[in-house]
Amino acid sequence: NIGFYLSYLTKWPNYFLVEESPNGKIMGYIMGKAEGSDELWHGHVTALAVAPRYRRLGLAKNMMLNLESFSDEGLDTYFVDLFVRISNKI
Repeated sequence: NIGFYLSYLTKWPNYFLVEESPNGKIMGYIMGKAEGSDELWHGHVTALAVAPRYRRLGLAKNMMLNLESFSDEGLDTYFVDLFVRISNKI
């Protein structure tokens, strides 16, 4: 649903990052938000994806570091969380 993504992009634009190849193909993306209050104020990773042919290059790690840095320095959050589906495989 495009409305879901647009609502996140509108409210938390700094929590969106796209990794693009030199030829303009999307290699991966991350999107998130800030939520909670007081000691539970935190960043949350809503989606993180890397296209199969671009995996094992450190793209997800770099996107996570970027999101964590913005959460810490930009919004002064206490932590970042990420929920993983049990069906995910390494």
